[in-house]
Amino acid sequence: MDSKLEHLDADMQELVRRSVNSILDNQSDSGAIVASPDFAEYGFCWLRDSSFCAFALDLADEHEASARYHDWVRRAVEGITPLMESVTLSRLRGESLDDELMPPARFSMEGVMVHDDWPNFQIDGYGTWLWSLEQHLRATRRETLPNAFASVVRTVASYIHEFALSSCFDVWEENGNDRHTSTLACIYGGLTSASRLLGDELLGDRAIQVRELLLSSAHANGYFVKSSANVDVDASALWLATPFGVVDAHDGFLATTASRIEPSLTLNGGIRRYPTDVYFGSGAWPVLTATLGWYHVATGQLSRAQSCLEWIVEHFDDQGLLGEQFDGELRDPVHHGFWVEKWGPPAKDLMWSHAMFIVLALKLARARAEEDHAANRVDSGRDSGIRTT
Repeated sequence: MDSKLEHLDADMQELVRRSVNSILDNQSDSGAIVASPDFAEYGFCWLRDSSFCAFALDLADEHEASARYHDWVRRAVEGITPLMESVTLSRLRGESLDDELMPPARFSMEGVMVHDDWPNFQIDGYGTWLWSLEQHLRATRRETLPNAFASVVRTVASYIHEFALSSCFDVWEENGNDRHTSTLACIYGGLTSASRLLGDELLGDRAIQVRELLLSSAHANGYFVKSSANVDVDASALWLATPFGVVDAHDGFLATTASRIEPSLTLNGGIRRYPTDVYFGSGAWPVLTATLGWYHVATGQLSRAQSCLEWIVEHFDDQGLLGEQFDGELRDPVHHGFWVEKWGPPAKDLMWSHAMFIVLALKLARARAEEDHAANRVDSGRDSGIRTT
């Protein structure tokens, strides 16, 4: 891991190591990564959260841990392959489907489908996993998809291919009757990764359809809206550029989206989910503050990215825990109190928060190093009289 941390100062290296160790400590022997060890409702492995965790582990050179997670997903999906194939076939036949009987967004730590009242029909995690798997293979310099994964990747890709444009629950487990911008971004990322991994142009064609739908909405509204039913912004829409590449980070519609996100969703320096959010009072999330910071890195606004990073650093507690959200009790004490009474305080340690902190810290350090290197080349060229442009 140290080779990836060389551009960080000593204090930041220690924080990143600590966050990496937090994820490793909360990874089971099976490879599953628990969403939160202290919040009962999150005592499961979400494909979305954990796929971002695996990406962060690969950035930090913890490839073996990332590989164990991806192998766990392979086994978990093998266990529900008959279900995935059945609903995909039903979709092709035009049959109606029960959302509660769809493949799950999260599994038990043993890789078993959980039967409770949480929404199942939420496909962002499957797209995010395909993207994360391709990133892992690149990080480990694997040029081809291992045979053991071929069938599972095909199953998952076929599933999201068929349901790509369907209404489903969003990345926040809400609003199951709409199409959601950030969900479509995850699907696009998954389809394009699967298209490359499997050499399947039809998956790439479907990704293009997803992108065209998103751009059509952006043209109609002037920015990327939260969903087909809500013209507010959602901070997760920034995933359109980083990491899923639906649009370039400098895209004009995305710039307008970001310019709406910051003033409407900033809370004491951090970023909330969306304007009408009431979950635990709608505090500021490290996940989304890091997402904004990553966007700023991609657009070359490194000082703004640094501010996002510093906000996250300030919200680690003395034990190195990094919670899900902060200051919801100040913003909306009524709704914060409602959720505390229902489930207890919000998660004190969220693995997805650690993961996005790692991503931002390393992406920003890399960008600063590249900026310094370019400046040194210019200075060297001037000193020697050599043209550098």
